Parts: sequence; C-alpha cells; structure tokens
Amino acid sequence: MSRSRQEWWGTIAREKDYLLLSLNHSEAPFDVTVRVLKDFERRFLREARTPAERLHIQRLTTKDILVQAYADARPWKDFGPHLMRMKRLGFPDLRIRVLIACLYVQSLALFPERARDAFALLADAERRVRRMPKIGRAREQRLDGIADALQVAEEQGIRPQQEGRG
Repeated sequence: MSRSRQEWWGTIAREKDYLLLSLNHSEAPFDVTVRVLKDFERRFLREARTPAERLHIQRLTTKDILVQAYADARPWKDFGPHLMRMKRLGFPDLRIRVLIACLYVQSLALFPERARDAFALLADAERRVRRMPKIGRAREQRLDGIADALQVAEEQGIRPQQEGRG
C-alpha cells in the first residue's frame, strides 16, 4: 500500500474515532448516530479508489452501528437490518465476526425469536476461533468473549437448546 493510501486510511481512522467520541459524549440518539455514520461512510466511499476499499469502509461503518445498537439496547427493527447488511458484506476479520456474534447473542432478550440464527452465528465464530493456532492470547481472548456471551444469554434464560422454539 502506498504511503498516501496509508495516510488516507489513517485519516479515516482518526476522524471516525473523533466522530464516535463526539457522538458518545453528546449522548446522541441512535437515529442521529446512524445518520452521521452513514454520512461519514458516503464521504469516504467517494474517495475510495477500489471496490475493496469501499467494501472495507462499509463493513467498518456497519460494525460501528451494530455496536451502538447493542449499547442502546435497540429492538430488532434497528439491530436486524444492520446485522443483515454485515452478513451480506462479510466480516472484515475474525475479531469482528466474534464481536458481532457475541453482541447478537447478548441482545437476544430483546428478540428471543432470533435465537437459532444468533447461536448459529456464534457457533460458526467459535469453530473458526478453535482453528486458530494456540500460540498467543488472541485465541483465548476470543473464546473467553464467546463464553461470556453464552453466560449472558443463560442469565437471560436463553439457551442454545431453545433454538427450535419461539
């Protein structure tokens, strides 16, 4: 990657960080956060040079919206479309796949009828993590996150074996 593209990606990261901090500090409502992030996405999509750059920007924006939907305990009508978009776009990496799967499972108290899909996504993420080398901490950290998500669901009375119900 050329130096100018590295700088461009650095600009995106910095501006997105400032934007997210500002939205969080101002306690912006969810719909405002989505609108601002979509505007941010459109701005940088115009500057992207390749389909891969555009796709990555869309994935990162969608991840940020899903994190906010989880943080705000939004119902399916707000969480679902962004989750479907993330699935359609594909996950940028295993870390984000695990994050989104964990958020989905931990949100099931808001939409328990989605348990089958949520637990399937989490199981897929777990299978991928278990194929990682056992060296380093990344594998164990991701497995700990998955275990925590399962515990939250259990505390909410939602279990994987309930998948066929609802």
